[in-house]
Amino acid sequence: MRNRRTLAVLTGAITITLLGVSIASAHVEFDPDSVSANKHQTLALSIPHDCSASSKTTEIKLQLPSNFDVKSFSSVGVFQHGKILKSWKEVIITSGGKSYLDIKGAAIKAGPDMGANALTLKFSATTPAAKGSQLKFPAVQYCTGGLKVNWIQPRPADGSDPAESATPVPVLNLK
Repeated sequence: MRNRRTLAVLTGAITITLLGVSIASAHVEFDPDSVSANKHQTLALSIPHDCSASSKTTEIKLQLPSNFDVKSFSSVGVFQHGKILKSWKEVIITSGGKSYLDIKGAAIKAGPDMGANALTLKFSATTPAAKGSQLKFPAVQYCTGGLKVNWIQPRPADGSDPAESATPVPVLNLK
């Protein structure tokens, strides 16, 4: 009887630990992260949490790759709970010879990690023709209280999932 209780407690602790790791390892990512090259399509970027447990997201700024067709861009919208957030807007801005997708709106709770409040940013664009390449979209997530998260760290070369504490650059793989 004691062994069963010990096993039940141990199993419960392992389950909670594994759930905590999967929840805490949420990153800003494209969904799906592999799309066809040289095709006009809708791209979706998931924002799974805020800058901290007590903050709210107010803006996401993505640097667009230099070979990205900015002229083909059109906004689809920012979604939460499957509904479009009309107060959020997506625009292309150019600064210092680089193009950025700037998405901002009223402060909104996007967390906790991977929860129902996650934001999905959607836009249409024509992807470059370079099959087999990987497009990197360095991003900054701005939140209330002056907080921000720089999503710019390199991803592991072997394609494995980045560490939960990492803030990896969002990537889009072209096939």
